[in-house]
Amino acid sequence: MMVRFYFVPHQDDELTNLGADLCRTLSSGGEVRVVLCTDGSASSVKRMLCNGGGCAWHPGEHCFALDEASFVAARDREFFASCRAMGVPEGHAAVSPLRGHDGSLTVEQAKRIILDALAGFDAQACEAVAIAPTPGVVQNNDHASLGRAAAELFAEGAFGGLRLMYEFIFLPETGLPENADVITPTPGELQKLKNAAACYRRWAPAQGRYAVGYHSVADEFDAFLRSPVCVVTPFPGV
Repeated sequence: MMVRFYFVPHQDDELTNLGADLCRTLSSGGEVRVVLCTDGSASSVKRMLCNGGGCAWHPGEHCFALDEASFVAARDREFFASCRAMGVPEGHAAVSPLRGHDGSLTVEQAKRIILDALAGFDAQACEAVAIAPTPGVVQNNDHASLGRAAAELFAEGAFGGLRLMYEFIFLPETGLPENADVITPTPGELQKLKNAAACYRRWAPAQGRYAVGYHSVADEFDAFLRSPVCVVTPFPGV
């Protein structure tokens, strides 16, 4: 099996958009690398955490005025904890040294991130995994840029394999593509996904854990846990 590189646009996409496939690869004995490609700094949760109000999930007032570096670090803690919960070996999850600012990732920058991650590996023995660019919907820029970059590099022969995952929030709108491969987790894999989701709900401000992921997209986390599948689109049908 090829080494699979999971290119993650934001902290939480490794779970909600790529997690079922990631867990399946690990449970099948495959080797993975998980690469975080942006800083996640544009989340509105940064403002919410210092608005003096509260939320339905955590006691007390939210009075945590985090600067950008501290907020990004909090998001990164959630990302690494999620990867560990899914069974990613220590050292196999990393933040790209070239990562972009949240919301501004270009296709060319995404290509540089992908090629940098593959440096030192036999690229033809590597497979890139990313979120599929999806025409006809309003898709997050960073998601689409990474998917386009991976598809273009694969077409140029830059690495040996490509897996593109349909973004799970679009599936009810677009429906399953023809010949798509649906990855449904086993009970053991599902437990790992639930454990990873709990990392994004952890509220422990004294330890720098602010449940940023769950504050940001609680509905998406809940929807994912109701149907935690990955849908692999056949290349090049994007």
